[in-house]
Amino acid sequence: MKKIIISLSDFLYKLFKGLDILLLLILALLTFSGVISRYVFNSPIVWLYELTLVLFSWIVFGGISIAFKTGENIRVDLFSDDRKKLKFIFGVIGNIFTIIFLIVVVKNGITIITTTWSQQYNTINLSTAWFYIPFPLCALVSIVHLSSGLLEGRNPLLNTVIDGGEILWSDLHY
Repeated sequence: MKKIIISLSDFLYKLFKGLDILLLLILALLTFSGVISRYVFNSPIVWLYELTLVLFSWIVFGGISIAFKTGENIRVDLFSDDRKKLKFIFGVIGNIFTIIFLIVVVKNGITIITTTWSQQYNTINLSTAWFYIPFPLCALVSIVHLSSGLLEGRNPLLNTVIDGGEILWSDLHY
């Protein structure tokens, strides 16, 4: 089971990283074409705003799940480095509360998707649910990444590694 979760986490990381890169490229091209269309040809692309909202939602929430995998999320140190064990304990508690929060996001996100599925955007033939789909989806992926990190002996929120009972601090992402 441990290997499956770690392999799934690695696969999802690569998938969402590639998806985020692709969507960011598409967003940049659409935005550039929208600027050219508006200011050079004096003819704005009407549907551009709604499509960029959907793409932006996917990029942001995909990026959040990537940050959980790589340990590059924002951290605030409450304890100095000489209190490593206390810092680590609060980090584990933080992981548990984060996973609980993400489960709530998944549950409520699914509710939002089901209630908005029949609604359409005004200018594009697309359900407004596509804006909300990345919320629970990326929360679920983030749970997989956090679980994988903990199973590997890492604390993804603190960017630490447990090696033989000793807490090793990584300075790669500070």
